[in-house]
Amino acid sequence: MTDYPFDGATDIDRAIGYLVGLDDTQTNALAVLEIDDAITELQGEYEKCTADVTYRPGDDFIARLSGYLARADDQDNPKLA
Repeated sequence: MTDYPFDGATDIDRAIGYLVGLDDTQTNALAVLEIDDAITELQGEYEKCTADVTYRPGDDFIARLSGYLARADDQDNPKLA
């Protein structure tokens, strides 16, 4: 499991924003489908987190979320990557 500290719906919303931007620039149809699947999963977890602030997704989801946020950080701060 990752050491990433899950920060609730805010983190999921940021990951959705990152993936939507990535989806908009993608030309590979398979990649678009994979990104769309990830966005759908994130949206489901976002809804659960906003409905119940004590909800914590499973470790596998949090590990994927951590990866999305790491890539978003790299994109936002390329000099630090």
